[in-house]
Amino acid sequence: MSTKKTRFCPSPTGLMHLGNLRTALLNFLLSKQSKGSFILRIEDTDKERSKKEFAESICDDLTWMDLNWEEGPRTGGPQEPYFQSERNQLYEKFYAELIDKDLIYPCFATEEELKAIRRNQLAAGKPPRYPGIWSDASKEDVQKEFEKGSKPVYRFRIPKKKTITFNDLIKGEQSFNSNDLDDFIVKKEDGSPTFMYANAIDDALMNINLVVRGDDHLSNTPRQIALLEALQLDIPEYAHIALFTGDDGSPLSKRNGSLSIQELKEKGYFPLAVANYLTRVGHTIGDNEVRDLTALAKVFDTNKVSSSPSRFDIQQLNFWQKQVVEAQTDEELNNWLNPFLEGLLPKDIDSGLFVKTIRENIAFPEEAISLANNIMSADFKLSKEAKNIIKASGNEFFSLAKEAFLKNWPNWSESMKDLSSTSGKKGKELYQPIRISLTGQESGPKLDQLSTLLGKERVIERLEKASKI
Repeated sequence: MSTKKTRFCPSPTGLMHLGNLRTALLNFLLSKQSKGSFILRIEDTDKERSKKEFAESICDDLTWMDLNWEEGPRTGGPQEPYFQSERNQLYEKFYAELIDKDLIYPCFATEEELKAIRRNQLAAGKPPRYPGIWSDASKEDVQKEFEKGSKPVYRFRIPKKKTITFNDLIKGEQSFNSNDLDDFIVKKEDGSPTFMYANAIDDALMNINLVVRGDDHLSNTPRQIALLEALQLDIPEYAHIALFTGDDGSPLSKRNGSLSIQELKEKGYFPLAVANYLTRVGHTIGDNEVRDLTALAKVFDTNKVSSSPSRFDIQQLNFWQKQVVEAQTDEELNNWLNPFLEGLLPKDIDSGLFVKTIRENIAFPEEAISLANNIMSADFKLSKEAKNIIKASGNEFFSLAKEAFLKNWPNWSESMKDLSSTSGKKGKELYQPIRISLTGQESGPKLDQLSTLLGKERVIERLEKASKI
């Protein structure tokens, strides 16, 4: 495989969500797979909505995911600046070239005129598109508009009667008739570049040779190819990935379950869990092995990427979170959870032992916090069902339990064997009331580990308390 230079070029108009992150991740993996480079470019041409704090947040999110870029904000690089709002001089150079070649022209059509044209086209059963009403305007008509103070947009002349083809790495060969494409805007009324223009120019100037993006951009590609050909600039390869939608099939949003990357961090997701999930969205790997980014890059294959949209599945994301948690060493888990458990554990409880005891029962810090509150609280509240189980077991059962533990401590197995013999109870009838008396919960960590964690004094105190309910 030839070396690939890929890019992620978000607009800083909001917090990054999983759909954006998936695009960034796939670009990163393909660059690493070919021992190439990955760059970050901020496309902040929308002056109204672009915010510096969102650009900073994007950088922070990518850093959290370990998607480190070789060129871009914070790192610099040979094609600085990496904010489009700072690249206007470069764009002007190509505007001048396009004007000299009569490949772009001023268009003074108002929004009202264009809306009326689109309405008429739709009424006639035709696709709505710009009909080129200013493409052949005389110099005199253009000059009159300028003298009136009118501000035009500039449109690129799409070549007529031409077939534009390219091989998409995911969708296969794509072919477009240029007669079906309208002259698109490259320069807005305020002089700023459009996405279609700046995006293509920057890809060429930054030597991007592989563009991985959502297939909502597929119709933009022939237009950008025509522009790059007109300027005799290099054309990259393209890979258009099917959209990543919400759990209801509509665009990702909070309403249909999507989370911002900031929310993922706050909930305690491991970056590696997110990466393993997103790499498998619409892409077949064939096993449930947790892989680091290097290993994910090796197995990622554009031939195995589905061309159908994929829906966000919180259960699958949580599955990978659990897989990653299980793969952590006790020390790694302790380091992860310590900040969340600060002040929740009694001084005589070793946090490492606590984490080791609960590790099979958690996937998120909030679950560890809940267990700490339940297990370590001497006055935990019992649900109605739990209280009924305690009462049904009878006071004598807990008195016998206390005797068994005092006699056999710290041997959990012998204590329970002794209790089973003296009480005549087995299985759930034996173990469930003990668990509830020690934690207030009907399920949780293994009881032998739990008793070791709590210690003899707490276990006896809680059994005594249960015997009085």
